[in-house]
Amino acid sequence: MARPRTDLKLRLIAAAREAFDRDGVDAVSLRAVAGRAGTTIGMIYYYFPTKDDLVFAVIEDVYARVLPDVAALLSTAEPLRTKLGAVMRRLAGGSNDERAVMRIAVRDALISAPRRARLFARFQRGHIPLVLDAFARARAAGEIRSDAPAAMELFSAGAIAVLGALVLEHLPLPGLPPAAARIEISLDLLFQGIGAAAASPRR
Repeated sequence: MARPRTDLKLRLIAAAREAFDRDGVDAVSLRAVAGRAGTTIGMIYYYFPTKDDLVFAVIEDVYARVLPDVAALLSTAEPLRTKLGAVMRRLAGGSNDERAVMRIAVRDALISAPRRARLFARFQRGHIPLVLDAFARARAAGEIRSDAPAAMELFSAGAIAVLGALVLEHLPLPGLPPAAARIEISLDLLFQGIGAAAASPRR
């Protein structure tokens, strides 16, 4: 009995996710993905006209499931630091599929200009406005400084908090603490900076 098409589409996404995570997007052929899914390359093109369409189906499959959790955590009345910590712990405690997609997005999507543009276009319809709104509410409440451009706040939060706490675990750097400690250290760096507390600012 033939499998339903919806099942085949999910099998293609699962096969692609595993292959992209293991070998990198550009090293994986669509024919290999089809073979792993037990189908033909023609069926890949039926669902995904281009390889990048398949890449973003892999990302979207996980992103669409994570986004409601992020939205719920960012919409609480908690202080911004608490909300960001909750989001980071949610991401750090994600499934193997979520971790694989994070690696694919950072390693393969961000280094390609067309994929990066497509990824950020999706983020601008996803978590970016949620984070910007959380920052705006924190600014209005006096939790964070009011003179920094919103884009720089977003970049700092992503670079220090999310990348520092979550992506570092995939890099062979010595002396990295466990995920929980990385989250707290990253939040300290985000909200307090790296300067010594007694240091005077340079004129």
